[in-house]
Amino acid sequence: MQRRDALTIAIITAVALVAQNPLWGAAWQPAGAPLMTQWAGDVDPDHVLPEYPRPQMVRPNWRNLNGLWQFEEASEGDSVPIGRDLTGQILVPFPWESALSGVRQVFDSHRAWYRRRFTVPASWPKGRVLLHFGAVDWEATVYVNGACVGIHRGGYDPFTFDITAHLRDSGAQELIVGVYDPGTAGKIAKGKQANHKFADPGRYHYSPSSGIWQTVWLEAVPQTYISALHIVPDIDAGTVTVEVDAVGARGAVDVEIVAGDKRQMFGPVTGRANQPVTLAIPDPKLWSPDAPFLYDLAVQLKKNGRMLDTVQSYFGMRKISLGTWTHGVKRLHLNNEFLFQMGPLDQGYWPDGIYTAPTDEALRWDVEQIKAFGFNMIRKHVKVEPARWYYWCDKLGVLVWQDMPHAPGGRTDAEKDQFELELQRMVKGFWNHPSIIIWVVFNEHWGLYDVRRLTEDVMALDRSRLVTGNSGIDAGKPNLDFEVGHIRDNHSYRPPNCPFASDTRAIVCGEYGAIGYKIPGHIWDADGPWVHHNYVGKEAATVEYETFIKQLIPWRDAEGLSAAVYTQWTDVENEMNGLYTYDRKVIKLDQDRVTAANRSTWWKENGAQQPVD
Repeated sequence: MQRRDALTIAIITAVALVAQNPLWGAAWQPAGAPLMTQWAGDVDPDHVLPEYPRPQMVRPNWRNLNGLWQFEEASEGDSVPIGRDLTGQILVPFPWESALSGVRQVFDSHRAWYRRRFTVPASWPKGRVLLHFGAVDWEATVYVNGACVGIHRGGYDPFTFDITAHLRDSGAQELIVGVYDPGTAGKIAKGKQANHKFADPGRYHYSPSSGIWQTVWLEAVPQTYISALHIVPDIDAGTVTVEVDAVGARGAVDVEIVAGDKRQMFGPVTGRANQPVTLAIPDPKLWSPDAPFLYDLAVQLKKNGRMLDTVQSYFGMRKISLGTWTHGVKRLHLNNEFLFQMGPLDQGYWPDGIYTAPTDEALRWDVEQIKAFGFNMIRKHVKVEPARWYYWCDKLGVLVWQDMPHAPGGRTDAEKDQFELELQRMVKGFWNHPSIIIWVVFNEHWGLYDVRRLTEDVMALDRSRLVTGNSGIDAGKPNLDFEVGHIRDNHSYRPPNCPFASDTRAIVCGEYGAIGYKIPGHIWDADGPWVHHNYVGKEAATVEYETFIKQLIPWRDAEGLSAAVYTQWTDVENEMNGLYTYDRKVIKLDQDRVTAANRSTWWKENGAQQPVD
């Protein structure tokens, strides 16, 4: 009897402990949400976004830290929970407001703690261990084994801490991340996030996306290692120039680069670290939406002939520039030919993961489907994506206009410095992707200041791409066209329109359309939508889409319009004006007719000057 009583007490005690701490014995499951995508069911908490997160700088020794972490809301001034279990759990890297996080809560404190243990593989070579974060929104304070290893501010750029000195010789290591995300309560770059509970009473703002929202991972590197690459192709000279940033180098360190494809290798060419090294690519195969050819690139760091580090990368030989048309009008040229660029406005939101796609296959599907609709370009709207999204654009062949996420106006000098730091990080963090051809500094005057200076700064930072200073010139506010940058861009929704021709900048219609209607069973916010017009259904919406395309073509042919951006790719929360529903389950317009209409805009200025069929 005593033995049975003791067993009963043990069971009751275990059940009580599990109830107090959900991490003991609890299985992860998504929190409820109005909509989910088809990929939500593919999310495995033991293998969350397992793909290598940085395709343009690959090493063999790495470990993914995505998965279930301990988690709880925090308050300002809390002591760091070193050695203490937290009260809840979260599936990293999904924002805590998302369904796939398993949390789906908005915290009034805007703060949270993350905690997990990890081990460093014993098989890794001796050297350094780097801790990488794809992105954390907004401020991350990181602790390893009780020591603060660094603080990072900025919700859209990857960052790294060298944690070697803080690791124990063996066994489990403790990792804690404290996150603060003021969102709209602060003057930070936030894109379209708003501090609300999943249904915005205002217009054109969506759920917040706080905390860790991209992959967390470890990487083994040698004492002297490659920290970054800057790859610049030149199709006119038939060369590619690579600058290799090296950490830990003492004295002169050599760089050796080799490029090639399955049939031919180029190089090796040797130069110095932290200096440009140029490799000839004779008769280069050009990258374009029609033929997105990518060259492999191997980079080695050497000293006295001994290899210190090596990474695998890739690049595309392509050129984006301004060409001159009739009467001196400037037009967008790809690889020295005019190509009318037609693309959707893509917000990059997901109903189940908000900022974070549920799987890599979902990321790829979006890019594939955009191209299947006859688009050759995407405007990534006030959001920066994980590197793997740009990888799929590189590999599948889609041009990208990349917006800087906006921040509210009325900022202090320190807040402006932070915005400009994040702007620079966006450019330098993603400037090796051939798909990205345009940087957009501001959108529709949101948080706008010092437009000329900031545009010229980006132009000087990256001379291999074009720059838009302010997307969305208002006809009634000519003072907001700052006559700077490479592109003059107006937003004219109904009907699409064209800016006045320019002999210094290409002219584009950066937003138009927003043809919307509701589909029952696929609505996030039943009180929506905030759309410009509601249509009866698929046929009426498709006819309007075709009408808009027919209005664009005369602007292209007679005025020199170079591009147009249709709003938008999918419905998003309270906006029901996508080509797909928000859950990506229903096509809202006739795909064959939309595809034919889009492809009718593709005009390549070759010898015959004929549209591409």
